Amino acid sequence: PHKVLMFGFGFFILISVSAYVANLAAFLTQSGLETNYDTMKKVIDNNVPICCHPALEEEIRQKWPNGKWVVSNDGFDGMFEAYARGDCKVLAVGREDTIMDRNI
Repeated sequence: PHKVLMFGFGFFILISVSAYVANLAAFLTQSGLETNYDTMKKVIDNNVPICCHPALEEEIRQKWPNGKWVVSNDGFDGMFEAYARGDCKVLAVGREDTIMDRNI
């Protein structure tokens, strides 16, 4: 019984390591699935649709009038739903929206 148990455990380890290596290889060979935009200029030059909160609309359209803006009147929920639907590829949020409040 001991040899059978060790054989089963060894087989399990072999399958687990093989699955991990295959998954890692698949992950490392993927390229170009997502584009990283680090500036608004790159986003606007590539004509990428941008979701923004309605409170930012006037200010953001003044600063970047050539942007392809998608504005939802439902606030953050509408903005995130438009992103999830694929209406836009980039979310424009303020710095205050992305920093955690440390006083909580």
